[in-house]
Amino acid sequence: MYNHSKDLALFLEQMRVSRGISQEEFTDGIISNRQYQRYINGSSAMPFHLLDEFAERLNVKKDFLLLEFDSYGIKETNNIMALYNAVNNGEIENAKEIQKDINPKYIMDSSNLKLYQYTQLIRNFKENRSNLEMHIVNSKELIDYPKILNSPAMTMVETLILMELLDHTTDDTESTRIFNKIKAFIDNPSLVWTGSQIITYNMLIFKIAKYSGLKKDFDNVIHFCNIAIKLNYKSKYFLNLDFYYYFLALAYHRKNMMSLYEENLYQCYTALEMMKSSDKTANIRAMAKKDFDVDLIDFAIEYQKKKYKLKGSS
Repeated sequence: MYNHSKDLALFLEQMRVSRGISQEEFTDGIISNRQYQRYINGSSAMPFHLLDEFAERLNVKKDFLLLEFDSYGIKETNNIMALYNAVNNGEIENAKEIQKDINPKYIMDSSNLKLYQYTQLIRNFKENRSNLEMHIVNSKELIDYPKILNSPAMTMVETLILMELLDHTTDDTESTRIFNKIKAFIDNPSLVWTGSQIITYNMLIFKIAKYSGLKKDFDNVIHFCNIAIKLNYKSKYFLNLDFYYYFLALAYHRKNMMSLYEENLYQCYTALEMMKSSDKTANIRAMAKKDFDVDLIDFAIEYQKKKYKLKGSS
């Protein structure tokens, strides 16, 4: 049996529809329509040998079909993540364009489907088709909250939704339970992230680090930011790297650990120099003036002088 039987059946169904082949023509002489529907809904696993016959109906070779299936899964994940980001950032026209390439009926991966459904909840809320209370209720239903807090495992999407619920939870006991659940997910050493998952993971860590800062939980700010920085360098991504260093500087400053504050604020400056974004630099420069009463560029120059002076004297 094929390991991803339902996913593959959904992919075959999409290819059938795109080629204008009726379901009767597609299954005739191979299996019954009823059995084919069982493959699509996942109630029955599709035998691997049927791929040859279905590939012939689609006028492609089986090996090519499997390659297309693999690339489609990656494309599906990237499209839905792009839609989520566009909706979350209020990019209405961009979201409409991305939506054209997504048919929810044929979303293969269950995690992708949940992210798509969550994205629609966000869109409804942002476009005033639901209020905050309704949005929270619908989001909880989507992840089976609060049962999920006792679940031994969670997906990235479920954790993202929990993060939003944490932002809207006022009960301290409930907040602590949600926070600890998210932290356990992030701290899980057996999880390995690749591709677009790294982008989502970064988004999650950024949110939980920022939340920790708002709660003045500076130890966890340091904990999460160090995880994110390590992941960025390992994966050769530099997502929010300037902010992670800035959050570290802020946390160490609040803990009165001044040498670590200076080191991380300087690292923030070097990250900004690497990114070459005038808007980001101006934004963080204004933040540094407000939080530390320093000009970031002047600070970096003085820090370099002090650093090289210490090296020269050693």
